[in-house]
Amino acid sequence: MTAGTSGDKPARGDKASTQAFVISVACLALVLLAAGWVLTGGPYDWGALLVLATLGVFSWVVRDPDIGTRVQISLTSVILLASAVIVGPVGAGLVGAASTAVVPRRAPLIVRMFNIALGSVIGSIGGLVYLAAHGTKDLADLDGALAIVAWVGLPLIVADIAQCLVNAVLLAGIMRVANGIPMRSQIIKLLSTTGLAYVGYGIIGFLFVVLWIPAGVGWFSAVLVLAPLTVAQWAFRQYGDEVRAHERTLDALVASIEAKDPASAGHSARVAQLCEWMADALGLGFRETQEVRTAGMLHDLGKLAIPSRVLRLPRERNEAEQQVMAEHPIHAVDMLGDIEFVRGSLDAIAHHHERYDGRGYPFGLAGEKIPLAARIIAVADAFDALTTERSYRAPFSPAEAMAELHRRAGTHLDPQVVTALERALARHTWAVTERSVEQLAASGANRDHDDPETSDAYAARADLRSHLARTAERQLPVRAES
Repeated sequence: MTAGTSGDKPARGDKASTQAFVISVACLALVLLAAGWVLTGGPYDWGALLVLATLGVFSWVVRDPDIGTRVQISLTSVILLASAVIVGPVGAGLVGAASTAVVPRRAPLIVRMFNIALGSVIGSIGGLVYLAAHGTKDLADLDGALAIVAWVGLPLIVADIAQCLVNAVLLAGIMRVANGIPMRSQIIKLLSTTGLAYVGYGIIGFLFVVLWIPAGVGWFSAVLVLAPLTVAQWAFRQYGDEVRAHERTLDALVASIEAKDPASAGHSARVAQLCEWMADALGLGFRETQEVRTAGMLHDLGKLAIPSRVLRLPRERNEAEQQVMAEHPIHAVDMLGDIEFVRGSLDAIAHHHERYDGRGYPFGLAGEKIPLAARIIAVADAFDALTTERSYRAPFSPAEAMAELHRRAGTHLDPQVVTALERALARHTWAVTERSVEQLAASGANRDHDDPETSDAYAARADLRSHLARTAERQLPVRAES
């Protein structure tokens, strides 16, 4: 169960709609508890309910809901699924509510209400669907492995699928009303990141149930099943700490860029976001998505090696200054080469100013010889540059910027990646970036190096591209054949 991902206070959206949605989920939880009571009576075993609720609280408190990976271990999901069989629909609903009622840190009331209601709904749904799929309540009377699989295992898998779907729909619903995120795309994302995990929960939950009742192990089955998972979850928490340390490092590096070039404030984060959206639209895996997002965050780090007088010129850069500015991808790779966790992003950073027609820099790669991640950054860079206000022009609207990118597809940009951005923007909202008077003044009158027209100007200079290729060959660990 991933209810914990809703733990932040909604940043935008209609507060009244959010409250109404949460109240609706709470009412659904009560209706399901009532239906379970009418159909099956109360919990099958109050002692087992107390044990499972205690385990649920423990699993909820020690969870790590966001460690930057698609693979997570949810003890709560296993416990709720097993509860559907061991204590029935009402008992499972109460276990779900109890599991999420206690949190180790202060959370807004609306978040607590939603988590409690969601936990209860998922528990009750699991129990009711298990019975609807002809799952038996009398496990002790089953004889043989085939009977256990037929009357417990298969119905439990159906219940598992139902819990997964309900979890995804309700989480997508709250994110829609609270943050405006389209439900369809969020449901797909949640199912793609948690669906496979739920298959594992089904298998582990079945083992938990079999040990508890048919095998007669009782509550000690929790130790046999959940103890190894707790150790695995601890290992994931250590990984989560490492991931968050990496994020803090990225934030510090981006802050250093923006301190030197205030006019670029927010650009790295926006490019990283666009890269992540396009990676999703292109169907890239988790690792590739993280690498291109990291590259998007750090693609302009080489600006730190560019003299401030070149960054903030009150006029257009001359040819020598253009050459200095165009060396920033080379400087970035040189600075980051010894940082282990960004190694997979170096190619993208080195080549993000290559052009699809082969007239980019530093190596003049063309077409698919340019790393895909670099082609993604090139599109993100151009789109953000166009939709950002400049001292020399107003920002393009997203539609105008997309039209310009399509015009450049096949020359400056990869057509496939441009189309991926268009698909991504159909699912996400993008606002133009308006800048303060101070930011506009800091940028000077020179054309931004990410502006597509700057790419055209550099593409027309064979001398500049030749110089950059020679410089890159000497300094970069990334070669043209990469």
